[in-house]
Amino acid sequence: MKRLIRIEWLKNYSYFPVILFSSIYFGLVIGFTLICAQTIPIFGISIKLLDQGFLDFPQIWNFLTYFTALLKIFLGLIVIFTISNEFTSKMFKQNIIDGLSRKEFLASKVLTITLLSLLSTLVIVLMGLILGLSFSKSTELNAIFKESYFVFGYFLKLFTFLTFLLFITVLLKRVVFVFLTFFVWWIFEVILTIIEYQSRIVEKFDAMGNRINVIKPDLITDFLPLNTMSKLVEEPFQRIQFVESITGGKFTFEIPYLAIMTAIAYSILFLYGTYIIMTKRDW
Repeated sequence: MKRLIRIEWLKNYSYFPVILFSSIYFGLVIGFTLICAQTIPIFGISIKLLDQGFLDFPQIWNFLTYFTALLKIFLGLIVIFTISNEFTSKMFKQNIIDGLSRKEFLASKVLTITLLSLLSTLVIVLMGLILGLSFSKSTELNAIFKESYFVFGYFLKLFTFLTFLLFITVLLKRVVFVFLTFFVWWIFEVILTIIEYQSRIVEKFDAMGNRINVIKPDLITDFLPLNTMSKLVEEPFQRIQFVESITGGKFTFEIPYLAIMTAIAYSILFLYGTYIIMTKRDW
């Protein structure tokens, strides 16, 4: 394992896209967490995030993991550029000639993905603890660890997303084709989700005879890869005190076990598919 990590480090530590995208990603993550303690305008209304419960335990984990996960594309760019570079520069073939097996090559990429996900998760945990212990109304251990699932969900979301990009990049090799395929797939999932959502709207009538629309739950499109990843860390907007005061709703935390199992299955499928491509294709 140390040998594979060392090989990856030597190949990529001075590679410009790695330096650029990792700097942008971690800079934005840290910058976002610091902004959470400020007052920002939302739809013309100045809202102090601190007063809305953003930095209170345990909901701080939901807010941080959801919003910082939106930046995961920068980690994805690291995976895409480094792996694509392996093939365009013939580095992959040279590694095989030098004695590195295809299984070891794949293992080195999985280790890189795991380390990137762990490092990002560690940064989130560190920033969450610093901000939470500084601004949270409750700092009891029970409150701190009550919704720590979101940390795991964040890690799994990153890992699954990066294995997805690993699979596409090994399949297509060229950066442009990878970007295009990912974008088309994302649009494909959005369109299918909208179509299914519309088809599941059922018209009903209340006691006064007024027509109401009811959405049937559990969309089939929830099991598509990108939708599954989004279910690992649900949006936290309904937890904002400003929103709760308007809607009168109350957030109930539930661990999405089905999404977890589906994401793990997708990760295994992507890695297995990557291995099959690498062993069957004549490079």
